[in-house]
Parts: sequence; C-alpha cells; structure tokens
Amino acid sequence: MEKEINVPITRDGLWLDSDITYAQVPGWLGNSTRDMKLSIIRHFQTNDETTYPVIFWFGGGGWMDVDHNIHLPNLVDFARAGYVIVSVSYRDSNKVNFPGQLEDAKAAIRYIRKNAKKFQINPNKVITMGESAGGHMASMLGVTNSQSKFDVGDNLEFSSDVNIAIPWYGVVDPLSAKQGSVSNDFDFVYRNLLGAEPEVAPKLDAQANPLTYINDKTVPFLILHGDKDEVVPIEDGKKLYNTLIDNNIKADFYQLTGAGHMDLKYWQPEIVEIILNFLKENL
Repeated sequence: MEKEINVPITRDGLWLDSDITYAQVPGWLGNSTRDMKLSIIRHFQTNDETTYPVIFWFGGGGWMDVDHNIHLPNLVDFARAGYVIVSVSYRDSNKVNFPGQLEDAKAAIRYIRKNAKKFQINPNKVITMGESAGGHMASMLGVTNSQSKFDVGDNLEFSSDVNIAIPWYGVVDPLSAKQGSVSNDFDFVYRNLLGAEPEVAPKLDAQANPLTYINDKTVPFLILHGDKDEVVPIEDGKKLYNTLIDNNIKADFYQLTGAGHMDLKYWQPEIVEIILNFLKENL
C-alpha cells in the first residue's frame, strides 16, 4: 500500500532536558558538594518572543525520598496544554531538616527565572504544584512570597515568588497530620522533617505549617484531596481552604470521592481539565 498524506501541524513538539543542576548544597556530612537536579519538559524553539507559563512540580515521598523524574510521563498532559514543566528534586529529611526543602524549592525557581529566556518561560506566570510532601511544598511556596529568609544560595537577585499554588493531598500542619492520619506507620516522617516530635516542638511545627504564613501576598489555591486518604487527613486540606477563604484569598477545594493517598484518580483527564480551567481563570 502506498499513500501520500498532508499532515497538519496541530500541536507543539516537546523537548526533555533532564537532570539539570540548579544548585549545589553541602553533601556527605557537610564534607562534600551535592548537585540538586531538575528536569524540564519544554516546547520546540519558535525563534520569536513566544513564552509559556511554567508549572513547578514537587513529587511526594514523605520527605524521605523523591524522584523528580517519576511523574514526567503524566505531566506531559500539562505541557501539551501550553505549559513548561519543571520537576524539581529537593533534599530529603535524612539530609536536612525543614526549611531546607523550601530553600531548595525557592532556589529552583530563582534558577529558572534566571534562565527563563533559554527555556521560553514567562517568568511572571509561575505555578507550583505537588503531591503529599510535595503538596506541602506547593502550599509553603504559595504563602511565602516575599519571605526573604527562605531565599538561600545563588541567584538571589531573582525572585522566588509564585502566582498560583495547587497542592494535591498536601500536608498542612505536621502535628494535625500525624494525629489525624488513619495509620501510625508514617508518624516518624514528621519527626525527621522537623528534627523533633511536633508535639514537643510547637515553634518548629508552626514554622512548617502554611497556615502560619497566610497574608495579603498569598496566591490563589486549588486544593485536591481524597476522602479516603489514610495518610494525610482530608480535614487538614479543608482547614487550609477555610483559612484561605476567611482571609479573602481565592481558593477552590475539590474532594475526590473514594480517592486514597497517591491515588490514580488524580491523573485522570477530568482532574487535568479542572486544573487547566483554574489556571485559565486565575493566572
């Protein structure tokens, strides 16, 4: 069979830049240097002034482990919709206590702003999104605009501020997450994150709680949480939503019926559409 076809161009091509070093931090026992990595799904170069909004993705793992490449196949949906995706590694709690993880996240944002032109990114349209521990990161970024104490390292002449936060079943208050979870299997992750049990370290707990920082610079939030989440209680997500609303911050809350922690439901087209619509309305 021989055919001649005329193929219309209906979507962009995408490149993957994987494992780019965005910062260097102390390594083994403070005696070496560790490279912090991110990966970027970006669009084919157009050789003009075209730029795209950027979604920073932070994976989960209980602050014990994170693979910044594991969800790239799923995140392609957002790249196809016209976004650049930056998936970021951050130090786990075996290497640094909080706020080291937030410092890493802000360093990644500053690095991308410095290199925005190279990756065709609009530095004024920055979204932060993540799951579980990464959802906590997304929330913390959404409430700490202009909090310079968390900006540590290089590229300090660039802002780490964001425009929208989208936490998926993200931890809010470490103490209430520990006390409210169905299982006790993950209680240790909060001690590792804070460097102390949240019950006996209220100042450390408050420092890692996004509710502490909500102010007039807090960005719009889209919160996703399953009603069968056995690790992060949905009540914490609802408390975040209600506190944002009480402070006149734009926020939407979606309760996913029957969804557990890290559930496949979150990667369905319906959720992608909800997120894209929220971004269209608020970015």
